[in-house]
Amino acid sequence: MKNQIFIGALILGILLSLNFCYGQEKRYPFEEISLNCECPDFEWKNMHRELKNISQSANDLEIRLDMHAKWHNRTTTLITRNKGKYEGAYYHKRTESFLTLEKDSLIKYKGKWEKYNFKKFKLEHVNLDSIVEVLLSQQIKTLPNQNEIYNKGFMTPFTISYKIDGEMRSFHFGHPDDPMREYPDEPVYRHYDAILKTFFAITDPMYRQIWNDIKLQNEKEQRDTIFLRKPNSDGHSVYIDKAGRASPYFTILKNLDYTYADEQYNLDIKALWKFRKPALKPVNLGKLPRNWVPLHMYKGKYYVYSPSNRTQLKISLNDSTLISKGMERSLDIIDNVHQKGENVYEVMTTDYQGQIRLFKIHLIDKYRGIAVFE
Repeated sequence: MKNQIFIGALILGILLSLNFCYGQEKRYPFEEISLNCECPDFEWKNMHRELKNISQSANDLEIRLDMHAKWHNRTTTLITRNKGKYEGAYYHKRTESFLTLEKDSLIKYKGKWEKYNFKKFKLEHVNLDSIVEVLLSQQIKTLPNQNEIYNKGFMTPFTISYKIDGEMRSFHFGHPDDPMREYPDEPVYRHYDAILKTFFAITDPMYRQIWNDIKLQNEKEQRDTIFLRKPNSDGHSVYIDKAGRASPYFTILKNLDYTYADEQYNLDIKALWKFRKPALKPVNLGKLPRNWVPLHMYKGKYYVYSPSNRTQLKISLNDSTLISKGMERSLDIIDNVHQKGENVYEVMTTDYQGQIRLFKIHLIDKYRGIAVFE
């Protein structure tokens, strides 16, 4: 048994040495698993793309380390053997503290969309058969779930799954540092620790590359961004997005989903009928633009503003109703629209309380659709 542990430690030491020898400048190529990828090894599960369960694997041998709960990271390290050939891959995907849902993208991809894609790195710089020997020497086929032997509360971000000689099994465990300090004579925690160190020794360089790239991109965005208000390093900042109309925030602002005549729209219309039914003929808006958002001026230039909570005021006119959208959507009946001058329109509406409102729209730049609402 001592010789077995010594061999395992020696192999692990060689792996770590290889890791250090590569140096910081080495780049590891990767493939991005895009949303359009025809990838039979993946499936859509719980609003995320994931590798299929190991039970669906066609490999003779397969060992996986899944990491779910490390901050902003979702990773899987995969070692397989099929017809005597070993292959390995490291999959990494950024995650979000709060799930981002972009409606246009969800529609485009029929609900199967998420903000970040997996990156796949091939593990070609190590002897995978030796790593399998190390993992077997660390008792992966017999180790228990950590909650079976450790009664204190802990997170279980790590899952080992394997398919070996027709046997399939998985077990879950947390970071072993605290249990090792509390129970230094318990070998299970040392096995957990050795398993993690074995996997991390071959994947840490790729992990560092990913987050270094993210850091450099963030720094570039900082250099390319004009901040209007940034009182501290935390919380909200107000800045000019130089991407202009190509910005995803501009896409959000011009989204017109709130104007759709859906079921709630029809209910709101019927509620307004007790005060005034829409005119029999459509209201003639003439050349008046239909959809509006507030405009802001900064140093002589106009900007639209996308607040962080996405509750930008939007106003839409059609041939019978005025729709406004902030935190919620509301409807007014348009009673009439009169053009009072070449660039002045007077609009009369009735709201959900039966109140009649009259306001004017002064077009100050009809070519760009800029107006003052009075």
